[in-house]
Amino acid sequence: MSLHYLHEAKKRKLTSSNIWLDSNSLSGLISLSFKLSSLGLGSCNLDRIPSFLVTQYDLTDLDLSANSIQTNIPSWIWNLPSLSNLNLSCNQLTGSLPSRLTLPKYFGYLDLHNNSLKGALPLPPARAALLDLSMNQFNRSIPTDIGAYIQSTEFLSLSRNNLSGAIPESICTPYLQVLDLSNNTLSSVIPPHLTKNCSSLSVLDLAENHLEGKLPTEWGNITKIHTLKLNGNHLRGVIPSSISEGRSLQVLDLGNNDLEGTFPHWIGKLLQLHVFVLRSNHFHGSIPLLVIGIPNLQILDLSGNHLSGAIPSNLTNLLAMVNASQNNSNHLEEYSSTGATYTNQIKISWKGWDVEFVKVLFILKCIDLSNNFLSGSIPPKMGSVQGLIALKLSRNHLSGRIPKTLGRMDQLESLDLSLNRLNGNIPLELELLSYSQFLNLSYNMLDGKVPHGGQFLTFG
Repeated sequence: MSLHYLHEAKKRKLTSSNIWLDSNSLSGLISLSFKLSSLGLGSCNLDRIPSFLVTQYDLTDLDLSANSIQTNIPSWIWNLPSLSNLNLSCNQLTGSLPSRLTLPKYFGYLDLHNNSLKGALPLPPARAALLDLSMNQFNRSIPTDIGAYIQSTEFLSLSRNNLSGAIPESICTPYLQVLDLSNNTLSSVIPPHLTKNCSSLSVLDLAENHLEGKLPTEWGNITKIHTLKLNGNHLRGVIPSSISEGRSLQVLDLGNNDLEGTFPHWIGKLLQLHVFVLRSNHFHGSIPLLVIGIPNLQILDLSGNHLSGAIPSNLTNLLAMVNASQNNSNHLEEYSSTGATYTNQIKISWKGWDVEFVKVLFILKCIDLSNNFLSGSIPPKMGSVQGLIALKLSRNHLSGRIPKTLGRMDQLESLDLSLNRLNGNIPLELELLSYSQFLNLSYNMLDGKVPHGGQFLTFG
């Protein structure tokens, strides 16, 4: 596109699909008298914010995302009188922001995620529907009065910064659908009435912080929440039964805390649950049969607790795990709002390593009961859970023989039965595990010959 064409443009909407400008041509545009309402130059390899924009008083939409801009955000950008949507994400922007972002009254979205911005978190523009300041270096605390400025906000992500201090109770507002404060250093307790005013909340992610104390006893509006992630904190005490009202919950991750008590039997009421993680806590008692009756459950991680008793035998009730997924490209629902998307991520033990999956694919079907005090034999019906791709029962007190029926689990890629009291021969049927890439049967009391056919030929 030539400079002459831009000179003739009036109220044009220009995007990277029909415009190519290098830094030299951009520097000459400030003298031209054209007006734009929308400019999209994402992924154009820009190394600066074009200075001609300083006179674009009619500009409402500006997208300079996914470039190589390494400068501070110029102060004049916050004074463009018509600007209502600003996307500068995925650059290398540095410096701090003004303490208060004063933008037009009807501002739509502000996306600055994945940069190197630092300093105090600014007070956001009022009425913005989307605010994404994640993956930066903002520090200090979240302003206590932030709620007054996000009354119309639907999507708020401050994740992966260096924010500290307490979570302001005002941060939950009526229109908020996604609140992601994960991967910071937030401390203190979870405000007791945090979700009370969030009548639209679908996602609450407070994972990987330094939160402490007991979980709130009341969870207002939890009936609409689909994702609740509190993992990786220092939370203690029992899980309040009020969470059982979350009948829409699909992901419940409370792992890596200091929670205790007997296993919550009411979990079996959460029939929409796909992911349930209690790993690395202090729960004791047996695994209730109701948990094995959740029809949509595809990831069950109870590892690293003090659970005892036998593995439940009614494993065929895990309907989502019994059959292999028919569409490997499908994944658990994402939550989109005004152009931003929250995607569920999950960390599981995978082939001997802790691996974080950036999406919960429907093909991802795993059971991890390792590092407990489970006893008795492995139920033969385990072989009927043929959709499983990972099964980890290591570091328990399991005894008896390895069931031959495990050879039916033709989708299984990772099997770990190590550090138990299993005896007898290794079943030849395990040769049928054609997808298996990780098999650990060590530190048991097995005898006889190691099978040498099928997938055993691939193990070093």
